[in-house]
Amino acid sequence: MISYVKRLFFPPLILLFLGACGVIPFHKTVVVKKETKKEVHKVTAPPVDGMVFIPGGTFKMGSTRKANEAPVHTVTVKGFYLDETEVTVAEYERFCRATKRRMPQQPEWSDDNHPVVNVDWKHARAFAHWAGKRLPTEAEWEYAARSTMPGTGYAPNPKTRYKMSYGNIADESLLQIKLRFPIKQRYDDGYIHSAPVASFPANIFGVYDLEGNVLEWCADWYSASYYKTSPPKNPRGPAKGNYKVIRGASWNRSGAYLRSTFRSWYPPACAFNFLGFRCAKDL
Repeated sequence: MISYVKRLFFPPLILLFLGACGVIPFHKTVVVKKETKKEVHKVTAPPVDGMVFIPGGTFKMGSTRKANEAPVHTVTVKGFYLDETEVTVAEYERFCRATKRRMPQQPEWSDDNHPVVNVDWKHARAFAHWAGKRLPTEAEWEYAARSTMPGTGYAPNPKTRYKMSYGNIADESLLQIKLRFPIKQRYDDGYIHSAPVASFPANIFGVYDLEGNVLEWCADWYSASYYKTSPPKNPRGPAKGNYKVIRGASWNRSGAYLRSTFRSWYPPACAFNFLGFRCAKDL
């Protein structure tokens, strides 16, 4: 309606009158569309192998669904690179050979192109530094997962028909090995355990498996009340703590984990067969 009126070259006074009457809500619609297009689609960066560039932007972080996800607050993150997939077994093996570290034992179901697991936070950070990268902050992770979309769900790739955005999670196939376990009913992703990375469609940014496969370490220390005092720009978590932030869902997690805002945590020395990581990198 706005463009139609502008093409007819109506005087500004008539535009103001129509806007005041509610005929053309130009104040909200035009500004939001312009900001969204500028923040998400027009930012470019040199390509980095195996990573995608996430344009910086502003979003509403958190939710009212759980105390440690509140309050919902406005956060701005600068542009950054994020691994397309979780770090794989093959990638981590190269790191272990290069640094003469012991390769953590992987589950019998795993393979070279599965996400590496049984890696604690300290070794995940060491891999990131070796690769010239870092672990993503909690704010960066949620921003990438939500893909600037409203609500708390994971935003799917609009070019696909994959609208459920569940990925590899605790589904009905898991009942083959865990008879009594909370799962997503009437959903079968085809994998009892972890899946090869990028087995499910990427989100709008081109990032795979944020909503499943394995949980992921973040750089931040965890605090249940951090959102009450976190800075509005590029928050990096508390200065210290006892736990590190965990994000995402995994092959043995569903329910609340399917919220992109869901926060969990583990001591940094923990290592599990459902916990992995991916890396980030500054522009």
